[in-house]
Amino acid sequence: MVGGVNMSITKSYNRRTKTTYAYETTYEWDPSQQKRVQRKHCIGQFDPETGEIIPNGKRGRPSGSTVAIRDEQSLQQKEVVNETKGISELNSRLGLIEQTLETLTKEIHGLKAQTEEVLKQE
Repeated sequence: MVGGVNMSITKSYNRRTKTTYAYETTYEWDPSQQKRVQRKHCIGQFDPETGEIIPNGKRGRPSGSTVAIRDEQSLQQKEVVNETKGISELNSRLGLIEQTLETLTKEIHGLKAQTEEVLKQE
């Protein structure tokens, strides 16, 4: 908080242009309204692949100081990868269970056949 002003960088997705923009958002106390007021200033486009902000040329931040933001999409992608690993692990376990079931089914059929032979001999 600098001089009574909270400042943060936020992202906003524009559905019409399918672009995510980065904003420098400040919250200031407005004594006339007796409440906190939000002010946004667009500083550039957010690049979801690199997690960096592409500045707005002369009006935005200097090109040398791009700001990296935690990318929610990359977190979601990591979760999908973890879920995929979990699914592949479950698939391999399922394969082992199916093999075991097949082996046990064959063993049961063999035991039934042996039991029928024993009963015929009696």
